[in-house]
Amino acid sequence: MQAAIKRRWKRGALGALALLGLVALVMLALPAPVRADRYSVYDGDTLEVVPGKCLLAHFRLRCPTQRLRLLGVDAFERLQTCSSQAGLWYCGAVATNRLKQLVAMPGFGCQVDEEFVDRHAREFAVCFVEGKDVGATLVSEGLAFAYGRRTRYIAIEEEAKSEKRGAWAGSFVRPQFFRSGAKG
Repeated sequence: MQAAIKRRWKRGALGALALLGLVALVMLALPAPVRADRYSVYDGDTLEVVPGKCLLAHFRLRCPTQRLRLLGVDAFERLQTCSSQAGLWYCGAVATNRLKQLVAMPGFGCQVDEEFVDRHAREFAVCFVEGKDVGATLVSEGLAFAYGRRTRYIAIEEEAKSEKRGAWAGSFVRPQFFRSGAKG
């Protein structure tokens, strides 16, 4: 009698395992929910992206996010302030909100440099919207700075500085020094 129970239990367990395997195969055979990459803004030069193609999406699980930093750009920190003739203003919040506006525009996308990762595990990317480089836009508006020795934004920064755009109309502490504790 115990042998019959053991046989039934084995058959039931094997049947359940086979059914589970079949369900997994069907889920993998079905296309993932159609979705493009989704971007969210962390601060004026950092984005988070959820990839549109993610195996976990088949199982309705949350896909991991990836942090991206705009290549060659250093924007004001979220809580950083600047001053102008009109008074103190939150240049970090303005830079963050401007990047949010650009990300929300149709056709926004990034090309990731997967070979380079910074010490905060962020990959670097050049992002575009309406055929324009997002980093160049932020630097041109005086909300970010050219960053790095071989950045292509130095001439754009010089132009923004000479025309006193954005933060260049007043005084500020560069973000790299603000992060080190400098006060302006």
